Amino acid sequence: MLKNKFKYYIAFFLITIGSLLLHSCSEDLLDINQDPNTSTQLSLPNTLAFAQVSLVSNLLDEPNTNAGSFSRMWYTTAIRNYEQNQGTYSSSWVNLYSRPLANLQAILDGTEEGASGYKGIARLLKAYTFSLLVDLYGDVPYFEALNPEITFPEIDQGAEIYADLLLQVDQAIQEINASSELIQGDMIYAGDRSKWIKMGNSLKLKMYAQTRKENSINSAQGFSQMLNSDLITELADDFQLKYGSQQTPNQNRHPLHVNHYNQATAYWMDNWTMANLLNDGTTSAVTGRRVSYRNVQDPRLRYYIFRQVPGDGGGSVVTCAGGGCPIGLIGNGYLGRDAGDPSAFSNEGALIATFGVYPVAGLVDTDEPKTVSASDGTGRGIFPMLTSFMVKFLHAEMALTTPVEGDPLTLLREAIGLSMEKVRDFGASEMPSISGSDYEMSDEAIADYIADVTLQYESAENEAERLNIIITEYQLALWGNGIEAYNNYRRTGFPDFAETSPVMGNPPYPRRFIIPVSELETNPALSDYSPDPFEPVFWSQP
Repeated sequence: MLKNKFKYYIAFFLITIGSLLLHSCSEDLLDINQDPNTSTQLSLPNTLAFAQVSLVSNLLDEPNTNAGSFSRMWYTTAIRNYEQNQGTYSSSWVNLYSRPLANLQAILDGTEEGASGYKGIARLLKAYTFSLLVDLYGDVPYFEALNPEITFPEIDQGAEIYADLLLQVDQAIQEINASSELIQGDMIYAGDRSKWIKMGNSLKLKMYAQTRKENSINSAQGFSQMLNSDLITELADDFQLKYGSQQTPNQNRHPLHVNHYNQATAYWMDNWTMANLLNDGTTSAVTGRRVSYRNVQDPRLRYYIFRQVPGDGGGSVVTCAGGGCPIGLIGNGYLGRDAGDPSAFSNEGALIATFGVYPVAGLVDTDEPKTVSASDGTGRGIFPMLTSFMVKFLHAEMALTTPVEGDPLTLLREAIGLSMEKVRDFGASEMPSISGSDYEMSDEAIADYIADVTLQYESAENEAERLNIIITEYQLALWGNGIEAYNNYRRTGFPDFAETSPVMGNPPYPRRFIIPVSELETNPALSDYSPDPFEPVFWSQP
């Protein structure tokens, strides 16, 4: 059934690419084609650009929303008790196959000799996309999924897909190294081959870290080998898409800015996350434990979270109706929700804490609460998919838990520093007035925070406590990318929010997404497949 839609979407999207690409950050992209609205053949720049933009936009929809809810970044009423059903992912499932993957396959199938750079980039993006599909769904159609000769692709095992993806990345790097053509339409690296090679190597590194607890891939050896390759080590190398600032006639701002700066609020900030940014001694009413192990406020707090009201909102927000609230009303304008809280209602949008400047390009909190509007901030947000700080955090985890060389604490400190630098630089770029003000992240505040984390790490009594610190700090740095946070929790069992701030009602935790019933019912090759949301994916912890 996936393949039935393939040819239609290729034609449709190439015809309409001129208008749809206005959702990207480039202002001169359309100059590459005099009349993109009448394209009748494969246009590599347009096809590549659309694949990149549609990939990120679709990831930021249901996949990132739900994964972020599962990992306690934010709270949504639809998934507050981890409820999934066979219709939850109907839209994103179809869209990921029929839009970015279909266009990437068109590049791979239709690219002529002499344009191997396009093919290599498309292959890397395809590998990244399928790695996430495996991470989220476990087993998915892969080997037959984009074959025009096969209408109903079989489902493939996640471990087999991962093994092939590692080979595909190697092939992509070879193609990029062999290329010499001018690459246009690249919305991520502007055709910079060296950065794409770093992305490919870093993707392999991440996949080795993801599989460190299972036996089909020699992850520690593979990870160690990749440490000797060109990796994403600087902010300028980060694999991310940056949105634009336009609102009319075509909206191209970051989707979370659009959703949260016009009062169509879909997310509440999760109280666990805000307590771990405030570090003010907040204690769980259920467990009696401190929610955070730190004693120093996170310097990223004002960049991550913007308060719309002072105090507790005049009593307008009632959290955890009926009792049993793990954290409850934090107050001082940090009005969020606890996972499982049934008392949220839609007209709280102008009261609750919302996204700040990073990563959606909203506002830095300067102690001047206001109801945010579409005119606040630039909307030129980013979706950080694979970054220099991620590479460092993964290295710290591997150095702690496997024979991979490296000092975990040194790597942890470096990872936090890269995250701080990224957030501060982004804030200065999108809200220049913050630079030099009392609310700018200072070197002293960053140093104090890292010193506090260092003290906690050195005081940890065992590997589990040290791993909790590494993964908790990793999650805080991941703000905005719920997918990787969901991966981390399932791989490691940390952060320990299940103990420090349990979900109200104690629902079973979803170990994977559910392939939608629309696919199961229309693809006879999947007629015997019964998705189980509580079955771990192949690399997940037992």
